[in-house]
Amino acid sequence: MDEYHKTLPADGTSLWAGMANYILATTDRRHEIDLRYVGEPPHGDSFHELSVDGRRLPGFAWGCYFGVSPCSRHLAASWMAKLYERKTVVIDMEERRFAVLPIYISSFTFHWPCLEGVGLAIGQRYEFVGSEEWTPF
Repeated sequence: MDEYHKTLPADGTSLWAGMANYILATTDRRHEIDLRYVGEPPHGDSFHELSVDGRRLPGFAWGCYFGVSPCSRHLAASWMAKLYERKTVVIDMEERRFAVLPIYISSFTFHWPCLEGVGLAIGQRYEFVGSEEWTPF
């Protein structure tokens, strides 16, 4: 399986990574996201094991868009706890915790505390207000 190395944009825009193994790095190199290809559902995107700085997140990341907040602390991605659902997860890479959003945003730009939909997801938005439930990993 091929492995690709990409740097996540520092401006909060998201980039696509799927159908292979990836190492994603924040621009400041403080964090490394390892995506290991697991498989594909029929007629769907790939799904991956996701590790942040060597620590495995439960569930699976979908092979689609990944973005990091400009401060390099928060990572947003498509995620599923079990096969085959789609959620948006935000990972606090410094506190080693994650929050699953109540809405799914497929492609986005990320400027903490807001995740803004772009492209087909334009008009979708989630703003963190402090009452979110975070799960350690």
